[in-house]
Amino acid sequence: MIALKRLDGKRRAALKILYLAPHAPSPETPRPPDIHPDYGVQPAYQYEIWDVLSNGLGLDVDSRSDLDAVPQAFEGRNYVFSLYNIAPFRNSEVYVSSLAAKAGIACLGAPANIRALAEDKWLTKLAAQALGIPAPAGKVFGPGVPVGRPDFDGPYVAKPRFGAASTGIDHESAKEDFDALAGRVAQLGSTPDECLVEQVFGDFDVTVPVLVGEDGPVALPPATQTTDSPYGLFTHRQKRRLAPGLVREFPPDEPWLAPIVDDALRFARAVEPYDYIRCDFRFGPEGHALLEFNIACSIGSAMAFAQSAARAGISSEALVEHILATSLDRQWGQDAPEPLPR
Repeated sequence: MIALKRLDGKRRAALKILYLAPHAPSPETPRPPDIHPDYGVQPAYQYEIWDVLSNGLGLDVDSRSDLDAVPQAFEGRNYVFSLYNIAPFRNSEVYVSSLAAKAGIACLGAPANIRALAEDKWLTKLAAQALGIPAPAGKVFGPGVPVGRPDFDGPYVAKPRFGAASTGIDHESAKEDFDALAGRVAQLGSTPDECLVEQVFGDFDVTVPVLVGEDGPVALPPATQTTDSPYGLFTHRQKRRLAPGLVREFPPDEPWLAPIVDDALRFARAVEPYDYIRCDFRFGPEGHALLEFNIACSIGSAMAFAQSAARAGISSEALVEHILATSLDRQWGQDAPEPLPR
């Protein structure tokens, strides 16, 4: 399957991690509930990864939740483990990685240019099409762009062009008739995140987690994900487990899965370098199409990536250690740099 990487003693001693997350805990923080009434699975997930780094792997971790503390918080640290996938400004996903690059500090995920591609759902689809990988038809509506019917048939879904965790998607995001969606398109299109209108493709999602192996990307067991939402689309509340209706399964090897995994690996090879990614597809009677790929996506035990890894015999602690060791190989090579001075 994959030869997992470990942190040797030299790297363990050298690592000084800055852990950035919206709900970053401290040693005094009690373990959050599995489902927070406002934030869903996020606080528990961010506590879990902090616990693995601090206690499971025994690493030196400074935990912060305030992005305004960056880049001053880099002082005395030599690695940034950031789970900030969403912040209230455009393209916030590349903010931490760009500042870390400027400071010369290794950072979880990917270089800022690859991270930017992952966060742009429209450019991701154009990249897939350039590789010969099918993707749904789409059109971008931004500020100043008149809202008009796209040159493809419905049903249509309107979503933010940028962002994570299905932010901005609810039960009213997809309609058979574009006119019924025009108001939402205009509203989203006037925001800094712009609006991406896509043709709804297929019946359900297939997600393929990908780790970095010695000889390139390695796919973990794919998962199918279905919901009770219109057209089987995930809403933000379902992804955060604040609303029911999401069902995840790990089907046995079947002929229709192999082309999806092949295209996930083909796409993964094209967007290197990164530490780990997840490629999300839709599947239906017409085959499959790539929706997006995710860098630094959730690897908590309640989510698809870690559950897929578990099916391959990889524990949460081993998964985090492999990802971290892979990231250090990519950015440190054989060296272990000193932390920035305080």
